[in-house]
Amino acid sequence: MYKKSCPIHFSKVPSWKRYLRLFLRLIILINALYQIILGEVFFGFLAILALVILLTPWFFTKNRICVVPIDIEILFLIVVFFELIMADAYSLYSRVHYYDKFMHLLVSFIIGLVGMVIIYTFYALGKLQASTGVMFALIVLITMGLGAGLEMAEYFYDQALYPLIGHYLPTGLTQGSMVASPLADTIEDLFVDTLGGILGAAIGIILIKKEEKEGRELEMLDDLETLASGNGEREGKGEKEE
Repeated sequence: MYKKSCPIHFSKVPSWKRYLRLFLRLIILINALYQIILGEVFFGFLAILALVILLTPWFFTKNRICVVPIDIEILFLIVVFFELIMADAYSLYSRVHYYDKFMHLLVSFIIGLVGMVIIYTFYALGKLQASTGVMFALIVLITMGLGAGLEMAEYFYDQALYPLIGHYLPTGLTQGSMVASPLADTIEDLFVDTLGGILGAAIGIILIKKEEKEGRELEMLDDLETLASGNGEREGKGEKEE
């Protein structure tokens, strides 16, 4: 075994972020337990699993990551709340006409934002040589590709898996909407994914440049740099624990 020390210093984390993270964890936990006891058991367990993954990243990453940077965890918790709790457990997908578009925009925005910060971290560490424009285009294309992959997965589930397992799960069909045909809904989703990726990557650049102009470093970027450096050191020269 190796001694494991976390490279993220929580004393530097603003108190409002810690309180927001705690609030999101609690509200997801309460709603998940409610669903397990009185509602949609499947989605309640998925929400609990998401919390467990966030609380014990060292287990799921084999000690490569000992903690999730708080900004990324907050964004992930927001997605878990709006997707597994509001959309799935409380059926907002079928109750609110354009809720799926909101989710596509939210998720692609977060992917674009976090992706931009991550790729800029590689640039700051000297592991990537690229202009800001190239990084921006790369993140947008990755977001579009992930969106297309999701639509393909939904099509595969509806056509191949749903007839076999759909009767045992409370998911229902994933494609189509109350206001559009499956084809129109898919194309609209891809456009929204692209828009979210553009907005997320753009906001990421704006935040990074703003902090650089003021002589500071974006907190999420600093956490990721520290995490990457710490992990590299542990992998190369971890001390054995006797």
